[in-house]
Amino acid sequence: MLYYHKSEVGKTIAEILQRGLVDFLGLPDRGIKPKTSEDRGGYLLRYTNAPCVIAEPFFIDNDQDLAKAKENLDGLAAVYAGSIDEMA
Repeated sequence: MLYYHKSEVGKTIAEILQRGLVDFLGLPDRGIKPKTSEDRGGYLLRYTNAPCVIAEPFFIDNDQDLAKAKENLDGLAAVYAGSIDEMA
């Protein structure tokens, strides 16, 4: 979970979403990671007007991680929706 390093709101959003995704998927928690505008994805994180995060809950090139995510796409969507509700 990536967030702009100067955004406290982005950090809070990243924490909420990370917790929900790790609990749901049961995959290792790789944590939230602050990024500067020079880092990969940093331009988006820095120059988006609203608080922004980049979610990377699993490795799509890892067949087991991808299969776990695809098992219950509705549940995965519900985690995102529930996290957005918690943020609000």
